[in-house]
Amino acid sequence: MTYDSREQSTYSGAPYELYKFDSGTMGWRLTTADAVKTFGNEDYTPEAITRSATQQSKETQGGTVQVTLPRDHPITAMFVSYIPPAPLWLTIYRAHEGEPEAETRVIFIGRVTLDTKGEGSVLTCSPEQEYLKRMIPTMNYQRPCNHMLYDSGCKVQKLLYSATGQLTAFTADSVSAAAFALLPDGYFTHGYIERGQDRRFVIDHTGDTLTLMVGLSGLELGDEVLAYAGCDRSYDTCGSKFSNTANFYGFEWIPTKNPFGPGGIK
Repeated sequence: MTYDSREQSTYSGAPYELYKFDSGTMGWRLTTADAVKTFGNEDYTPEAITRSATQQSKETQGGTVQVTLPRDHPITAMFVSYIPPAPLWLTIYRAHEGEPEAETRVIFIGRVTLDTKGEGSVLTCSPEQEYLKRMIPTMNYQRPCNHMLYDSGCKVQKLLYSATGQLTAFTADSVSAAAFALLPDGYFTHGYIERGQDRRFVIDHTGDTLTLMVGLSGLELGDEVLAYAGCDRSYDTCGSKFSNTANFYGFEWIPTKNPFGPGGIK
């Protein structure tokens, strides 16, 4: 039989679903079936996973979907204290027992955010087409640079402005390493640190200590973290710290006085 005929059948359907999660270099393959399923040369392991109904339309492949996982699953743990450093994407496939792989259908593709309630963690998943409906932000006529530090417009090579440190101390929202004290105070302010797949914004750098916007979980003394220099996106910092004024995309010489305001044109 075919997928469509099994779906429409009153008694012959034996559906199961495959959930493909990807975030950066990490990935999880889960299934609602009671045994491991292989699809696309990947194994999907059984998990207590459920979802809300999807909607089909000409514009989207499935509307917003609520996917529920156990609260202690590694996927939901990614959202406990911070959003994942890389977007978490989900593809849901649906198939029927006994049918060939060619009869597997994609029923949802989207991006994941998190909401928690009840006994499990509920992942709110929006289809990828939803992001096409958003207005694309434009560059602003402003003094600060419009580029994000280390992006393709900025062009600064971040590894040239980084330091690797072994933790000598840490708190709920800070980390300390001797390597950070080798650079002047404020060097890492407005930068970020990385430990594996985790990334945190640095709001202050004093001595050997970096204060983070949100702390890292599971730290141990001796752990290595990689810290990247920060930038306040001013013309002076772009030149003095990064020698990168050729790529500065702010407007440093905007008049500070409105010629049409009080005391302006006479």
